[in-house]
Amino acid sequence: MRNPDSTISKTDRNLWNAIVSEAMAHLKYSAYAHKALEEGYPEVAQVFQEVAGAETIHGMNHLRVSGEVRSSIENLRNVVTGESKEISTMYPRMVKDALDDGRMDAADTFTLAMDRERHHLEVFSKALEELEARQGRETEAAAPADQGAGTVRRPDPLQVVEPETSPTYARARQEVEGERWRVAAAGRIREVVFGAQDGLVSTVALVTGVAVAGADNPIVLVAGLAGALAGVISMGTGAYLGSRAEQDVQRAEIEKEAAELAEHPAEELAELVVLYQREGLSFEEAKGVAEHIAADKDLWLTTMVEKELGLSYEGTVNPIKDALAMGAAFIAGAIVPVLPYFFTGGSLAITASVAATLTGLFVLGIGKGRIVRQSPVLQGLEVLSIGAVSAGAGFGLGLIV
Repeated sequence: MRNPDSTISKTDRNLWNAIVSEAMAHLKYSAYAHKALEEGYPEVAQVFQEVAGAETIHGMNHLRVSGEVRSSIENLRNVVTGESKEISTMYPRMVKDALDDGRMDAADTFTLAMDRERHHLEVFSKALEELEARQGRETEAAAPADQGAGTVRRPDPLQVVEPETSPTYARARQEVEGERWRVAAAGRIREVVFGAQDGLVSTVALVTGVAVAGADNPIVLVAGLAGALAGVISMGTGAYLGSRAEQDVQRAEIEKEAAELAEHPAEELAELVVLYQREGLSFEEAKGVAEHIAADKDLWLTTMVEKELGLSYEGTVNPIKDALAMGAAFIAGAIVPVLPYFFTGGSLAITASVAATLTGLFVLGIGKGRIVRQSPVLQGLEVLSIGAVSAGAGFGLGLIV
C-alpha cells in the first residue's frame, strides 16, 4: 500500500486522507454499535451500523479511485508484503514502545494483533500460491488448444454474446420487452375466472330460485337479465376501483423510494449491495454491480423498486383493462343460465339451466388449468363443485320461498 508523501499530488493526498477518515469512522461507529448493544439500546446500535456501512462504501470508492484496487494476484502480493512488514517491523516496535511507556494494555493488544497477522500472512500466502499455480495451469491448457492443428474449438454459448445487429439478439430483446406484458395479461385470469364464475353462480342461483318459486318465464328472464346487468356494473366498477387503488399505492411507494435515493444515496447504495449479496454475489461483486447501476439514476431507481419493493417500475396494473376483463367475463358467464328460459320453461328450463351452468363451470376450470399449467380436469372439478353447491343453495332457497 502506498503512503502519501510530498511527491504525490494534492488530490492523491486528499484521497488517502479521506480513506483513513472513512476507515476510522467505520471502526468507531462499529465499536459504538457494540457498546450500544451492551447497554441495551439496539435501536441506537442499528443507527451506528447503518452509517458504518455507508462509510465503508465511501472508503472503498476512494480506494478504487486511488488506484490501489488491482487484479487479484497483484492485491495478494501487496498484502503479503504489507503483512510481512507489520509482523517483522511495525508491531515489534509498537510492543517495545508500549513496554517502555509502561502501557501493558497497549502491549497486550499489539501482541494479540501481531499473532493474528501471522495467521493472516499464512492465509494470504497460501491463496497467492494457489492462484499463481491455477493461472499457470490455465496458461498451459490454453496453449495446445490454440496451436493444435486441425482442432476446432466450439465456443461456449454461455460466454459468447452476439452483436446487437444479429437476429438472435433482436429476438432476445423482443422476448425480454414482451415477457413482462405477457405475464401481466395472463395475470388477468384472476378477473376472468372471478367474473365468469360469479356470473354463472350468482345468476343460476337467482333464476333457479325464481323459477322454483313458481314464477313464469318472462319474470325469470327479467330477473336473470336484471341481475346480470347489475352484476356487470358492480363487478366492473369494483375491479376498476380496486386496480386503481393498487396502482396509487405502487406509485406512492415508487415516489417514496425516489425521495430516499435523493436524500440518502449512500444508505441506498449500501442497501443495493446487500440485495445483490442475498442473490449469491460476493461483497466485491455486489459492490461492483451496485456502483455500476448507481451511475445511472433512472436505472438505480428502477432496480431498487423491483428488487427492494418487489414492484414493476413501469407498472403492469391497468384499471381499465381489469374492469373490462371482469365485466366481459361476468356477462359471458351470466348469460349461460338464462339462455334455456328463452326457449322453454318449467322443470325442463330449470334442468337445462343448471346443466348448462355446471358445464360452463367445468369448461372454465379446464381453461384455467391450461393457463396455469395444472391438471385441467382437477381444476374443472374444483370450479364445478363450487358451482354445484351454489346451484343447490339457490334451488333450496326457491323451495323455501
